[in-house]
Amino acid sequence: MNPTPASTISRRPTVGALAALALAGLALPRSAVAQQPVEIAGRLLDASTGAPISAALVSIPALDISTLTNTDGAFHLVVPAGSHTFEIRHIGYGTRTTEVEAPDGTLSLEIRIEPAAIEVAPLEVDIEWRPSYLEQVGFYDRRAHGLGRFYDPEDIRRGGDPLIVGWRNLSESILTTNRAQLQQELFRTSGGGGLCEGPQILIDGRRDRVGLMTGLAHHRIGGVEVHGEPHKVPGLEPLIRAAGEDPFCPTIIVWTRQWLTAAELEERRIVLCEPGPITQRAPLVVEGTVTDALTGILLPRATVTAWITEPGGRRREKETTADDNGRFRFCDLDPRMDVSIWARFAGLSGDLAPVAPEPAPLAADTVPVMRDLAVPISRHGHVAGRVFDLRRGDPVPGAEIRLAAADAAPADAAPAPGDRGPPAEAGVRTTSDEHGLFAIPDLVPGDYRLTVSHPDAGVAADTIPVPSGSTVDVRVELDPTPPPAPDSASPAAGRRIVAERRHPRLVEVGFYERRRESAMRDRGHFFTPERIRALAPTRLTDLLTEVDGLGEICPRQTCRPVSRRARRCSHMSVYLNGALVMDGRAWNFDRGSVDDLAAPHEVAAIEVYLRSVSLPGEFTAPADRCGAIVIWSG
Repeated sequence: MNPTPASTISRRPTVGALAALALAGLALPRSAVAQQPVEIAGRLLDASTGAPISAALVSIPALDISTLTNTDGAFHLVVPAGSHTFEIRHIGYGTRTTEVEAPDGTLSLEIRIEPAAIEVAPLEVDIEWRPSYLEQVGFYDRRAHGLGRFYDPEDIRRGGDPLIVGWRNLSESILTTNRAQLQQELFRTSGGGGLCEGPQILIDGRRDRVGLMTGLAHHRIGGVEVHGEPHKVPGLEPLIRAAGEDPFCPTIIVWTRQWLTAAELEERRIVLCEPGPITQRAPLVVEGTVTDALTGILLPRATVTAWITEPGGRRREKETTADDNGRFRFCDLDPRMDVSIWARFAGLSGDLAPVAPEPAPLAADTVPVMRDLAVPISRHGHVAGRVFDLRRGDPVPGAEIRLAAADAAPADAAPAPGDRGPPAEAGVRTTSDEHGLFAIPDLVPGDYRLTVSHPDAGVAADTIPVPSGSTVDVRVELDPTPPPAPDSASPAAGRRIVAERRHPRLVEVGFYERRRESAMRDRGHFFTPERIRALAPTRLTDLLTEVDGLGEICPRQTCRPVSRRARRCSHMSVYLNGALVMDGRAWNFDRGSVDDLAAPHEVAAIEVYLRSVSLPGEFTAPADRCGAIVIWSG
């Protein structure tokens, strides 16, 4: 190694003579032959300040000896007489080398070196800002389990992930795929997702009943969780159930920026325009609110368009945006023009509303024209149910069904002083028919209190959700004995009303209509998605044996379903998604069994008909004389 120019060395013989030697190449005279060991006493100093350098490594690599300087910069070595290469290392001074001639006797050295820059690996510091709001709702605790996908404020600022995008009007930087692609990806990555209507949306822990997710501005979203199988995430199932959703369905949870300070909220909010000063003619000012046509929920940041028709027939447009409270205002429209306004939200549009101001050409004050707009975001929901006697299992005809908004007073509650009668939200009443069936159509989406009673069978009550555009199936079991107290050890045991949202695909293939016909004629057995999940079978034949009158034969370690109700029959036909896949007349054991068709978690519903006379028209091929099993996959 070459000596470093920035260092100097002093050699001190015992006679006291000093010779300043540069480490940069001034070599001491070499001794031809080393006679005796030499004791070296040295001191290491800073060349500029003269301060001692401690903790420096002083070594002679050829002799494999080394020592460290003390707090005074001093070090001590014993070496053979002769020429030696010294190496000095220190974190602040780098590595220096020089050759020293060590004659017989004692050698005193004073070494001065200059500081040197040392190349070190860059220091990487990973700092994660965790908003307190996300910590409070358990966002980071759930993320630590490694299940699902999580997007914190920094992820969303960068644009997120294709899996969480899919809604228009959220942010052009995030929204790059459509909703159908999102659903397809969610269903592909989830085990039970195929049994669900679509991804459930929760905003700050509450159901997004009418599509408000589509109107959330980018800057209002602070965290997003995407779960294909929410029931597997520790601590998430209670949150989803509290929102009235299904923990077995794909779920997207959006946490809004509720942690913003008042100043930040003020900076980000939409400020409505103010009319300018009146000169010759007062401007036309139009203001109002944008709401969902059915529920009346205010739609934040909806787009409002004014169509302005000039006297010559030329049409032009002017747009504004509603604020976070759904309010909008146009401040400078021309009162001489024909004006109509309309609103759109989440890709849906409302009706045109004409604006007809009263003539006020020289008015001193501007009087706004009020026009409230509506967009048909939500659709009516429906309830269809059946009432059973818990003791006997028979349908209960003549049961009284009462349905009212969950936050409304009971229909039979005594009016408060000064009230003229029960509130308008008292709800509707109906009665179960001879088969225990009832239906309540055209309901505004929301939570409802369902109460079912019968003089002999008992009373049951619970709150059920009615989503937008969906039908909710309700199974009610009445028991004259009182249910367990809410604080009992197993309150679930007293649940006598089970509500289940209908699967849209099963609606399309007529599953629910056939089930209704079967209820009136007692001709089939139906397994819904909720029932399949509750039984949790390991194979399909475990599920099918729940049907009284259906068995299985396994002559070759491959089982086939057998109806014990059909005469002179042993083979049942099997349909998969409406197609005949196993012919009852020529059962081929080499092609496998029912269990080979699908796994239980892949099945959305099953229909079982034990006799040919009970088969619906679409399953009456010659092969079906012994009955049929119809499997619908998810």
